[in-house]
Amino acid sequence: MSDDEHADGDSTERTATTERALVRDVIREYDGYPAHRRGSEGEGDRGLLCVGFRDGGSTIGDDDVKELSWEEFFEEFDEKELALVYPASMAEDARDDIHLVSRENL
Repeated sequence: MSDDEHADGDSTERTATTERALVRDVIREYDGYPAHRRGSEGEGDRGLLCVGFRDGGSTIGDDDVKELSWEEFFEEFDEKELALVYPASMAEDARDDIHLVSRENL
């Protein structure tokens, strides 16, 4: 992926990956963990897969998510054909730039 324009006019170089080891490393680097959004479960769907952060330093707080094991996360990550999009240069304030997206959108 290349530069994305933010609403405030700032652009950030972003990278995407489906490689499990790298996905885990990036999420852990930001003190994140694999999770589901609470209340997002539907018939035949376990819920919206997301990244939670231990210190609540994101728009998604600990109270809004249910932590998953890495095994559960990656099973669903592959099943739903997702990819992790993250900033190319890792800065602590870049947590909100970490997203799970459909591989079709890459």
